[in-house]
Amino acid sequence: MHDGALELAQRTASSAGAFAASLSADCSQIALAMRAGAVGDALAAFDSTAARLGRFLTFVVVSSELLGGTAPSLGAVLGDYGRRVLGCLDRVQLALDRADLAALTLALEHGLGPALGEYHGYAEQVVRGLQPRVAA
Repeated sequence: MHDGALELAQRTASSAGAFAASLSADCSQIALAMRAGAVGDALAAFDSTAARLGRFLTFVVVSSELLGGTAPSLGAVLGDYGRRVLGCLDRVQLALDRADLAALTLALEHGLGPALGEYHGYAEQVVRGLQPRVAA
């Protein structure tokens, strides 16, 4: 992978844990707005969150690939994590396609939000794994 991707992943890794936590909180807030009947506001907030979510998933995929060469087990774990988040997104998209607001609320509240929160458990390992290697 390109050196620029590694440099960007290294810079991004230090804030990715907080970013994922913010996305998780957004999912909870959107679900609360849905439950309160503020559907238009909730959908607008989700639209805004979707762009940020795309950036986070790009980071996860790129980091997984980069770690595959230097820390294969961590790269595999991060790849699995990314696939879980994508699975949650598939459920969100299915609910949106069906205009099933109850399913959307549940998918955000009990699927995507908690999955994004799980990144906290990987954050420090990813930061360390992406650190530049010092030649001996």
